[in-house]
Amino acid sequence: MINNEFIIIEDFLSKEECNFILNKCKEELTLSTARVANGNENERKSSVAWINDLGFVNEKLKNVLKINYQFAGIEVTGLGPFQFTEYKVGGYFAWHKDRDSSTYTYRNRFASTVIQLNDDYSGGILEIKDTKGDLIPMNHRMGNLYIFNSNLYHRVTPVEDGIRYTLVNWVSTVKNDETKQNII
Repeated sequence: MINNEFIIIEDFLSKEECNFILNKCKEELTLSTARVANGNENERKSSVAWINDLGFVNEKLKNVLKINYQFAGIEVTGLGPFQFTEYKVGGYFAWHKDRDSSTYTYRNRFASTVIQLNDDYSGGILEIKDTKGDLIPMNHRMGNLYIFNSNLYHRVTPVEDGIRYTLVNWVSTVKNDETKQNII
């Protein structure tokens, strides 16, 4: 499903790929309490860790971005490290935007990506508000990829049962010569 504000790619990763990534992250990473830019601890309850390169996932995501973001005069500059995120029962993330012109770190984010690594939990729904203010809940099916404008409000509702795992990343862009079209 594709519209002007978000893209949903079902089965972006296979069940085997999701399980491989989930096991790798659980074995190799040390989770810490997630923080928000404004310091308000009541806006988020989850744990995160960062992983720089997931090989085939990076390449698959770059290919999707190349296909879906081809703008004259705009260059997608790439991906940062993946944020591996864990939401246990009661975990959530309140309404927020991933792009903030007042915060240097988040100013250049163009698109946010979320890869759903599991679906054996309840609650924990990613919800996005489109520019009209309509609430759009995302199906939390294992392997799905969600790409959306980083300036859109979104949240994760409280997890009711099980544990929610995702990979999150952000895409930055820069202006370039209009005759040049480089994506990633």
